[in-house]
Amino acid sequence: MKEKRSSILIIAVSLVAVLMLALAAGCTAKDTSAGAKTPVATAAPAAAASEQAPAVAPATPAAAQTTAAPVSAGQKQTIKISGSTTVLPIVQKAADQYMAAHQDADIQISGGGSGVGIQAIGAKTVDIGMSSREVTKAEMAKYPAFVVTPVAQDGIAVVVNPANTIQYITLDQIKKIYLGKITKWSEITGADVPGTNNQIVIIGRDSASGTRTYFDETVLAKATPTSKMLEKNSNGAVLQTVAQTPGSIGYVSIGFVSKDVKALPVWYNADKIVAPTVDNVKSKTYPVSRDLYVITNGQPSGLTGDFINYILGADGQKIVAEEGYVTLG
Repeated sequence: MKEKRSSILIIAVSLVAVLMLALAAGCTAKDTSAGAKTPVATAAPAAAASEQAPAVAPATPAAAQTTAAPVSAGQKQTIKISGSTTVLPIVQKAADQYMAAHQDADIQISGGGSGVGIQAIGAKTVDIGMSSREVTKAEMAKYPAFVVTPVAQDGIAVVVNPANTIQYITLDQIKKIYLGKITKWSEITGADVPGTNNQIVIIGRDSASGTRTYFDETVLAKATPTSKMLEKNSNGAVLQTVAQTPGSIGYVSIGFVSKDVKALPVWYNADKIVAPTVDNVKSKTYPVSRDLYVITNGQPSGLTGDFINYILGADGQKIVAEEGYVTLG
């Protein structure tokens, strides 16, 4: 009987031991499972990466477009310019040098005359208009946002063919020639064109020209030139025609004067004979001179503003002098 009880007791103890072992194994598995979740639940590295992301935002294209720099690296920018053929040589050379130093800048330039430039900038089809005359009150009233910036000074030279023996001319004689009141060189003392009948061939500019406007207002006292005047659309065309026509007379910017023509000194105020030179324009002793302008709609900014500042700076004013015009300083 004792043996039977002993057997039952042993079995009971064994069952308790097995149960305890099972419970211990379950707790261990639970602890291990909980421990396995710890790395998955840890989000710290991902959060840190997210907080650092905004640091690269300024380098995005959208941020680059808002930069104050005139030309963004790798981003082509274009501006268009048109107008005065007198101002054009300055602006063209300045553009060539500027674009050489700013590979992302594209500056497109055309002539057409001051009137064309003023109309184009007024219509906002260009970014800069060029003019060799002042903007009129009527134009300013029509386009009140205009900002007019002088970039150089210039003189208007009266030129004849080198075959002409004339040595100087008076303002009154110039006026009478262009009004058709003097028709032969033989009517002017010292003037003669050998091998011709001395008939004067009058060359001028077309109505879109700022040089024409200034000449008509200043020299002709706002009178209308003779209908016999041959109208040319640029300084270069006037220069070429005078160079090829022995009896001709014309007027061009001093920046265009070349050995192919004779630029006449002007006798005025009874006792002064003054040649159309840079020094005489600068000293304001030459009577037919004016400012040259660029025009924008509102204050220039970005590439437009930077390019105008370049023309006004040391490098740009050096170009003004090299092209035969008068610097502002």
